[in-house]
Amino acid sequence: MSSPCLRGVPFDGTVLPLMGHCRTVFGCLPARVKQCLPSPATHPRSARVTLSPTPDATEERGLLRRAVAVLDTLATDTVPPSVRGIAERTGLSKSAVQRILVELEAVDLAMRDPATRRYGLGPRTLALGSAYQRGLSLHAASIGPMTDLVTEVAETVGLSVGHADRLIHVEQVEPQRRLSARFDVGRPLPLWFGAPAKVLLAERSDDEILRVLDDREQTDIEPVNPPAPDELRRQVADVRRTGHARAFEETIEGVHTLSVPVRGALDDLAAVLSITAPSERLPDERMDELLPSLLAAAALISGRLGHRER
Repeated sequence: MSSPCLRGVPFDGTVLPLMGHCRTVFGCLPARVKQCLPSPATHPRSARVTLSPTPDATEERGLLRRAVAVLDTLATDTVPPSVRGIAERTGLSKSAVQRILVELEAVDLAMRDPATRRYGLGPRTLALGSAYQRGLSLHAASIGPMTDLVTEVAETVGLSVGHADRLIHVEQVEPQRRLSARFDVGRPLPLWFGAPAKVLLAERSDDEILRVLDDREQTDIEPVNPPAPDELRRQVADVRRTGHARAFEETIEGVHTLSVPVRGALDDLAAVLSITAPSERLPDERMDELLPSLLAAAALISGRLGHRER
């Protein structure tokens, strides 16, 4: 008679977490099967199964770092590399490289040649590189004239750019004096208050201005004296006519700001250059005095960005 033992199954007392209430396979077996098996107590400890992460699970960690390593390989190789070549260069498995390339291709960071089935950098890398280069060019073009202007006027000078419906201060040079006003560098702000925002709005169509004013996007900064919508539209019209904007204690109490546009190579608005100071040091009359110097500094920065007066 054949033995009641189950053959081909490692009944060694191994813990199986999916067995419900049973902690071991041995504990769940009927008595007639148990008699054919060695006791778990006498089974060598080394026979127990140790669960460990699979190679694929390990490769999922640090995915961004691995994706950058793949992009670096695509950027440095003069000939589009094979998946195997990328794997050898990066130390990743071929399956991991293939998965990363598929994801990079989906967002245009990599591009596959259908003839050779090899990958190169995608068009989005050019857009990202161009955006980074523009940032470097703006900083390089502006920091010298801004520093010279601060030396001349002894007040804080800032540079701002527009991004969608936001204003972002990206550069600031402060004077060597105890009391000075400051820009909140790096903090996105809405466009419905402040002198730099008026310069940005002046470049937009009337319909876009109405949309911005209707949305009246909320911010964690509470401006002390923002202009009413009708007044802001009138001030934007003045910016178009005069070429500069003024703000008197709109954002922060006791702070005034004077702003002018900085133009790019295509006569586009590249940035906004501003002087900001405590209100007692920057009344309307002193703004008139400082405006030529501010315009001259903006023209110098614009020229370095490739702008030519028409």
